[in-house]
Amino acid sequence: MKKLLSSFLVASAFVAMASSASAADIERTRTLVWTDATSTFNARYGEGTTGQTFLENFTFDVSGASAAVSSAVVSIALDGLSRLGIDSFTLSGNGQTYTGTSLLDGDTQTFNLRTNGLSAGLYTLSVAGTILGSAGGSFAGNISVAPVPEASTTAMMIGGLGLIGFAAYRRRKASDKGDKAAQVTARMMPA
Repeated sequence: MKKLLSSFLVASAFVAMASSASAADIERTRTLVWTDATSTFNARYGEGTTGQTFLENFTFDVSGASAAVSSAVVSIALDGLSRLGIDSFTLSGNGQTYTGTSLLDGDTQTFNLRTNGLSAGLYTLSVAGTILGSAGGSFAGNISVAPVPEASTTAMMIGGLGLIGFAAYRRRKASDKGDKAAQVTARMMPA
Protein backbone atom coordinates (compact mmCIF):
# COMPACT_ATOMS: atom_id res chain seq x y z
CA MET A 1 0.00 0.00 0.00
CA LYS A 2 2.85 2.39 0.89
CA LYS A 3 4.56 1.55 -2.40
CA LEU A 4 1.37 2.28 -4.36
CA LEU A 5 0.85 5.58 -2.52
CA SER A 6 4.45 6.73 -3.09
CA SER A 7 4.21 5.80 -6.80
CA PHE A 8 1.02 7.82 -7.04
CA LEU A 9 2.68 10.84 -5.39
CA VAL A 10 5.72 10.66 -7.68
CA ALA A 11 3.48 10.41 -10.76
CA SER A 12 1.41 13.37 -9.52
CA ALA A 13 4.57 15.44 -9.05
CA PHE A 14 5.67 14.70 -12.65
CA VAL A 15 2.24 15.70 -13.98
CA ALA A 16 2.35 18.94 -11.99
CA MET A 17 5.82 19.78 -13.30
CA ALA A 18 4.83 19.01 -16.88
CA SER A 19 1.71 21.20 -16.73
CA SER A 20 3.62 24.11 -15.16
CA ALA A 21 6.33 23.80 -17.82
CA SER A 22 3.76 24.30 -20.58
CA ALA A 23 2.19 27.33 -18.86
CA ALA A 24 3.03 30.80 -20.20
CA ASP A 25 5.23 33.15 -18.19
CA ILE A 26 2.66 35.93 -18.69
CA GLU A 27 -0.99 34.86 -18.83
CA ARG A 28 -3.91 37.29 -18.68
CA THR A 29 -7.64 37.10 -19.34
CA ARG A 30 -9.75 40.15 -20.15
CA THR A 31 -13.32 40.71 -21.29
CA LEU A 32 -13.80 42.46 -24.63
CA VAL A 33 -15.63 45.79 -24.66
CA TRP A 34 -17.90 46.17 -27.69
CA THR A 35 -18.81 49.17 -29.83
CA ASP A 36 -21.73 47.97 -31.92
CA ALA A 37 -20.54 44.61 -33.31
CA THR A 38 -16.80 45.40 -33.14
CA SER A 39 -14.15 45.31 -30.43
CA THR A 40 -10.42 45.94 -30.26
CA PHE A 41 -7.82 44.12 -28.15
CA ASN A 42 -4.11 44.53 -27.47
CA ALA A 43 -1.22 43.74 -25.14
CA ARG A 44 2.12 45.41 -24.43
CA TYR A 45 5.22 44.02 -22.75
CA GLY A 46 8.04 46.17 -21.41
CA GLU A 47 11.73 45.84 -20.59
CA GLY A 48 12.77 42.78 -18.67
CA THR A 49 10.31 40.48 -20.41
CA THR A 50 12.62 39.29 -23.23
CA GLY A 51 12.45 35.53 -23.68
CA GLN A 52 9.22 35.14 -21.73
CA THR A 53 6.18 33.46 -23.24
CA PHE A 54 2.72 35.01 -23.17
CA LEU A 55 -0.89 33.89 -23.46
CA GLU A 56 -3.47 36.66 -23.74
CA ASN A 57 -7.13 35.59 -23.55
CA PHE A 58 -10.00 37.87 -24.52
CA THR A 59 -13.48 36.58 -23.60
CA PHE A 60 -16.89 37.50 -25.01
CA ASP A 61 -20.46 36.20 -25.21
CA VAL A 62 -22.39 35.39 -28.36
CA SER A 63 -26.12 35.76 -27.87
CA GLY A 64 -28.51 34.54 -30.51
CA ALA A 65 -28.76 31.54 -32.75
CA SER A 66 -25.80 31.93 -35.08
CA ALA A 67 -22.99 34.42 -35.64
CA ALA A 68 -20.14 35.06 -38.07
CA VAL A 69 -16.75 36.17 -36.74
CA SER A 70 -13.97 38.05 -38.49
CA SER A 71 -10.80 38.95 -36.59
CA ALA A 72 -7.18 39.96 -37.18
CA VAL A 73 -4.09 40.57 -35.06
CA VAL A 74 -0.93 42.48 -36.04
CA SER A 75 2.50 42.87 -34.46
CA ILE A 76 5.16 45.13 -35.97
CA ALA A 77 8.80 44.81 -34.92
CA LEU A 78 10.82 47.98 -34.34
CA ASP A 79 14.40 46.90 -35.02
CA GLY A 80 15.42 44.58 -32.18
CA LEU A 81 13.84 46.77 -29.51
CA SER A 82 10.18 45.83 -29.82
CA ARG A 83 9.49 42.39 -31.26
CA LEU A 84 7.12 39.48 -30.66
CA GLY A 85 7.00 35.98 -32.09
CA ILE A 86 3.28 35.16 -32.27
CA ASP A 87 2.86 31.38 -32.36
CA SER A 88 -0.93 31.04 -32.40
CA PHE A 89 -4.17 32.98 -32.77
CA THR A 90 -7.25 30.92 -31.86
CA LEU A 91 -10.94 31.22 -31.06
CA SER A 92 -12.46 28.58 -28.80
CA GLY A 93 -15.80 27.93 -27.13
CA ASN A 94 -18.72 25.50 -27.05
CA GLY A 95 -16.35 22.60 -27.69
CA GLN A 96 -14.96 24.11 -30.92
CA THR A 97 -11.55 25.63 -31.72
CA TYR A 98 -10.86 27.78 -34.77
CA THR A 99 -7.25 28.58 -35.73
CA GLY A 100 -6.13 31.83 -37.32
CA THR A 101 -4.05 31.86 -40.50
CA SER A 102 -0.67 33.60 -40.63
CA LEU A 103 -0.67 36.05 -43.55
CA LEU A 104 2.68 37.75 -42.92
CA ASP A 105 5.68 36.69 -40.85
CA GLY A 106 8.92 38.40 -39.89
CA ASP A 107 9.08 42.06 -38.85
CA THR A 108 5.34 42.41 -39.51
CA GLN A 109 3.20 39.53 -38.30
CA THR A 110 -0.44 39.34 -39.32
CA PHE A 111 -2.99 36.66 -38.48
CA ASN A 112 -6.54 36.42 -39.82
CA LEU A 113 -9.43 34.36 -38.43
CA ARG A 114 -12.90 33.93 -39.96
CA THR A 115 -15.70 31.53 -39.18
CA ASN A 116 -19.49 31.23 -39.47
CA GLY A 117 -22.14 29.56 -37.40
CA LEU A 118 -21.05 30.24 -33.82
CA SER A 119 -23.85 29.24 -31.49
CA ALA A 120 -24.75 31.20 -28.36
CA GLY A 121 -22.24 30.89 -25.53
CA LEU A 122 -18.94 32.07 -24.05
CA TYR A 123 -15.91 32.30 -26.38
CA THR A 124 -12.21 33.03 -25.87
CA LEU A 125 -9.94 34.67 -28.43
CA SER A 126 -6.31 33.76 -27.59
CA VAL A 127 -2.95 35.13 -28.74
CA ALA A 128 0.17 33.19 -27.69
CA GLY A 129 3.86 33.62 -28.39
CA THR A 130 7.27 34.73 -27.16
CA ILE A 131 8.65 38.19 -26.40
CA LEU A 132 11.79 38.66 -28.53
CA GLY A 133 12.56 42.40 -28.29
CA SER A 134 15.08 43.82 -25.81
CA ALA A 135 12.46 46.43 -24.81
CA GLY A 136 9.50 44.02 -25.03
CA GLY A 137 6.88 44.10 -27.75
CA SER A 138 3.19 44.59 -28.50
CA PHE A 139 0.29 43.47 -30.65
CA ALA A 140 -3.14 44.84 -31.49
CA GLY A 141 -6.21 43.43 -33.17
CA ASN A 142 -9.90 43.73 -33.83
CA ILE A 143 -12.88 41.39 -33.94
CA SER A 144 -16.36 41.70 -35.46
CA VAL A 145 -19.28 39.44 -34.60
CA ALA A 146 -22.40 39.67 -36.77
CA PRO A 147 -25.60 37.62 -36.76
CA VAL A 148 -26.05 35.14 -39.60
CA PRO A 149 -29.59 35.05 -41.05
CA GLU A 150 -31.47 31.83 -40.43
CA ALA A 151 -32.25 29.56 -43.40
CA SER A 152 -35.97 30.40 -43.27
CA THR A 153 -35.19 34.13 -43.45
CA THR A 154 -32.93 33.58 -46.46
CA ALA A 155 -35.59 31.41 -48.15
CA MET A 156 -38.24 34.10 -47.62
CA MET A 157 -35.90 36.74 -49.07
CA ILE A 158 -35.17 34.61 -52.17
CA GLY A 159 -38.89 33.85 -52.59
CA GLY A 160 -39.72 37.57 -52.37
CA LEU A 161 -37.11 38.43 -54.97
CA GLY A 162 -38.56 35.72 -57.23
CA LEU A 163 -42.06 37.20 -56.91
CA ILE A 164 -40.77 40.69 -57.72
CA GLY A 165 -38.95 39.32 -60.78
CA PHE A 166 -42.08 37.46 -61.94
CA ALA A 167 -44.25 40.58 -61.52
CA ALA A 168 -41.75 42.64 -63.55
CA TYR A 169 -41.75 39.95 -66.28
CA ARG A 170 -45.57 39.96 -66.48
CA ARG A 171 -45.71 43.76 -66.58
CA ARG A 172 -43.15 43.89 -69.40
CA LYS A 173 -44.99 41.17 -71.35
CA ALA A 174 -48.29 43.03 -71.00
CA SER A 175 -46.59 46.26 -72.10
CA ASP A 176 -45.13 44.51 -75.16
CA LYS A 177 -48.64 43.27 -76.16
CA GLY A 178 -50.00 46.80 -75.82
CA ASP A 179 -47.22 48.17 -78.03
CA LYS A 180 -47.97 45.58 -80.76
CA ALA A 181 -51.70 46.39 -80.68
CA ALA A 182 -50.92 50.10 -81.10
CA GLN A 183 -48.66 49.31 -84.07
CA VAL A 184 -51.39 47.21 -85.78
CA THR A 185 -53.97 49.96 -85.21
CA ALA A 186 -51.59 52.57 -86.62
CA ARG A 187 -51.13 50.49 -89.79
CA MET A 188 -54.89 50.15 -90.33
CA MET A 189 -55.61 53.85 -90.05
CA PRO A 190 -55.53 55.75 -93.36
CA ALA A 191 -52.91 58.42 -93.61
